[in-house]
Amino acid sequence: MCESEHDFQLDQAIGMHVNRTAFLMTEEIARRFASKGYPLSAQDFGILFRLSQQGSMTQVEIAAAMMRDKTTITRRIDGLVRKQLVERSPDPVDRRYFRIALTCQGTCALKVLISLASGFQQELLNDVSEADKSTTIKTLKHISDQLISCKMTGENR
Repeated sequence: MCESEHDFQLDQAIGMHVNRTAFLMTEEIARRFASKGYPLSAQDFGILFRLSQQGSMTQVEIAAAMMRDKTTITRRIDGLVRKQLVERSPDPVDRRYFRIALTCQGTCALKVLISLASGFQQELLNDVSEADKSTTIKTLKHISDQLISCKMTGENR
């Protein structure tokens, strides 16, 4: 074994903590959404929120914005259509695509969901200083920007 293998400590790996935290947060927010009558995932919430901010989007645009594959996004949107939170309509410019938009019901649901998500975040972070929050966000953004850059260039470091 190389000496560096002995130096690696899984409990000190940022990725492990990010993944664990993300899993726990998405599980808990989905539970809270469901408790208020909205059986939705964090990913569903992300789609609804993006649509509220950007207006109608194609499924391809949603997949790119959320960094998910088209098949996963299609399944999520199918579920949101069944729940009458979004609607599909043919793209007026390119009939090969559908535009996805919030319904009135989706807009109303989003108000409740945003309040739940905001309250959940405040609850989790109420004893974390603004400086620590800022540093964490800055660090995670830096790491994700590096990963996106590597992905775009196909570079292995």
